[in-house]
Amino acid sequence: MSKFATSDSAELAEEFAEEFGQRWNRFWFAPADPLPCSVLRIIVGALAACHFAVMGPSLNTWFARDGALSPDAAAKILELSGGGAGFHLSYLNYIPACTGLYIVHALAIIFALAFATGLFTRVSGVLTLVAMLSYVHRVPQIAGHIEPVLSYLLAYLSLAPAGAYFSLDQRLFGTSKKSSLGTFLAGSTQPSLLANLSLRLIQVHVAMFYAMMGLTKLYGDAWWQGSAVWVLLAQTESHTLDASGLRRAGEMGEYALNFLAHTIVYFELAFPVLIWTRLARPALLALSIVVWLTLIVVTGHLLFGLLMLATGLAFVPAQKLRSLIGANANEYRPAPYEPAPAV
Repeated sequence: MSKFATSDSAELAEEFAEEFGQRWNRFWFAPADPLPCSVLRIIVGALAACHFAVMGPSLNTWFARDGALSPDAAAKILELSGGGAGFHLSYLNYIPACTGLYIVHALAIIFALAFATGLFTRVSGVLTLVAMLSYVHRVPQIAGHIEPVLSYLLAYLSLAPAGAYFSLDQRLFGTSKKSSLGTFLAGSTQPSLLANLSLRLIQVHVAMFYAMMGLTKLYGDAWWQGSAVWVLLAQTESHTLDASGLRRAGEMGEYALNFLAHTIVYFELAFPVLIWTRLARPALLALSIVVWLTLIVVTGHLLFGLLMLATGLAFVPAQKLRSLIGANANEYRPAPYEPAPAV
């Protein structure tokens, strides 16, 4: 009897391992439509250009070599705070406050716009990423939430065939397999491994970012007590909405603010878990629109809110995205997945 039980257990374990292996390969290595990467490229490139433009007025103050924080001072602060300064490379460490700094800054904006329009897509994407990291590494003390999100999106989209659709590369060089230059710069419109790999990396990274935001809020008493939204509204230098009337509304206004604060926390904690289920995904993506539009109004962080809204597109199926933007659904024919032979 024990021999039969052992044999059944071994067969079940083997079937489970084979099923898990096929699901794992399908998740990471099945060819995917590059259209979502192209849509994300436009949004990410445009937001990166806007982010660079917003930094323009404070360029000499913070990012020049002889600015408020010299490279040595910024590195010393990193060391005292427990962060290593060894890998914080930046070309801004060598440029003083002068016309040259503004020229380099203008080039960063041009690279981001080139990436958004799909001009020399892979090259402009890498150059935009280098510029973004240079600003973060120059003075990491003033970096916000948007820089890390932009950085990993630029990295993954530079890897993907993000210029396959809606790009100047597509018009100038073509994206067929016969055009080697177009394939290198923009990628092919055919389903590809790189398109899937890039989207999956974005999805995993976005899910972990939500988990980090939710877990970080658990350390704050204001989020536990439900008063965090009111604290954000009270920051008059950033918010765009005068919600003092909610406080004057008595208990109903207080309950509304508490409910909103707890909803944000629950949403951020649920997102990295439930976004992988087909039933919960549409509800979470719809709720993300409400949450981030609310946070934009409450905090005034327009670019960050729009960027987080855009990351939700990575979870929208390519066929659904085609129907939403009016692209030809017949262009895409997914290649059948064939699992690798057993070893």
